[in-house]
Amino acid sequence: FGSRFRIRAVMGSSPPSLQTRLQRTLSYEQGQQFLFRTSGESSQSSASMPKKGQVIAPCDFTAKLCADAIGPLAPSLSWGSGSRIQALHSLCLLGIGIYAIVLPFICPLWLEENIVAQAVQVGNSLEKQKTIFQTSVTALGFLNYACLAMLALACRAVKTQAVSQVVSDTWTNKKARESAVLSFRRNYSISVLMLVTVVLIYASIAYISALPFPVSFVFGWSPAFLPMWDILQVAAFIRLMASLSMNEVEAYYEELQGLGDVCIEQSGTWQVKPGKWLEMLRKHQVLLENLKNISRALSTTILLFQNVVAGSSLLLLWVARACRSEPLSSSAYVLLAFLLLCSGLLAMLPLASITELCQSKKPHRRSLLSLADKYSGWQMSPDVHAEYMRFMQHMHTMPAGMYVPSMGLVTRSSLMQKLMFYVKVLPLALAITLGWWRRG
Repeated sequence: FGSRFRIRAVMGSSPPSLQTRLQRTLSYEQGQQFLFRTSGESSQSSASMPKKGQVIAPCDFTAKLCADAIGPLAPSLSWGSGSRIQALHSLCLLGIGIYAIVLPFICPLWLEENIVAQAVQVGNSLEKQKTIFQTSVTALGFLNYACLAMLALACRAVKTQAVSQVVSDTWTNKKARESAVLSFRRNYSISVLMLVTVVLIYASIAYISALPFPVSFVFGWSPAFLPMWDILQVAAFIRLMASLSMNEVEAYYEELQGLGDVCIEQSGTWQVKPGKWLEMLRKHQVLLENLKNISRALSTTILLFQNVVAGSSLLLLWVARACRSEPLSSSAYVLLAFLLLCSGLLAMLPLASITELCQSKKPHRRSLLSLADKYSGWQMSPDVHAEYMRFMQHMHTMPAGMYVPSMGLVTRSSLMQKLMFYVKVLPLALAITLGWWRRG
């Protein structure tokens, strides 16, 4: 009581400027403790810590992570940018959607001549070819609005507590941040490469078809490019979140592995302190809770992402069927559909890697379950062995990994089965579109 009274007396008697300075220092330290958790490292870069008086929102860490990975190209990602860039992306999607819906009704001269040339090549009537173009481009317009909703869900997922926590933890850990930056840079490059491939396929269709206005043909199908980029950037977002979640699982794996490395066998008994396995059990429960929260935050975005990918692929296959009299163009649309489906599956593959690291039982595969089972042959005291059995029962009972409502636990085997199905169907589809079956 006396010390508290002396502190109050000193603060009351100090000048107002000193008291204000003390309050600012205390509020800054409290805010810094709230925003940053200690990562166990002795030194952090000055760029990763906020300046005095600066308050960084959790979603700003995602923007900084994207800026470190791709630099000036970060504004190309709606979910990794500020509110102004997000508004610009939304306006572009709305404008291109309106353009796609209105274009068939305006029908400029270049579009009219391209449709006539396509009708002659395919063998359809002019009205039927106009209907095909109008239906496909109108569907692309509504696809822009679906991508707008998908990006809105991704931006909302970034601001959730679970995603903000895993991003801030990664940002304050130098090793994890460097790993996430390298992984995201690679994923972004893959997305850009796939978008360039899509544009080149459309340009090849215009060249193969020998249309009177090939450049205008690509411009007429431009409403497909922005949705494709939105699909690819959401795929990069899912892969980034999977990479950040994988860091948490890897940290627990290293701790579990270190449990066996630091212990010494003496007198035929493994020297593990009583209560250690119960501590690892509680940490595993925290890990499962974090994975569940991240899965819940991403579930709506992933569901809409899967539906958009499926709808876009069906649209491309419908256009391929409408152009079946022109083998090369029809085959190009089939390749686009296959590329889109594969990109959707590959976006889910990092989520499957998390599930595999948590509970895989396959030989020669790293997993928490196989690592914990390695200690079963070690001699332990009766109390430690009882705790170990409780830990192993928990590991075998509780499913661990990334959960998506439409897929359940995302596993590598289920994704590879779908991918192999697409690979098997692709040659048959190309054989039909190229007309090989007609030649015998």
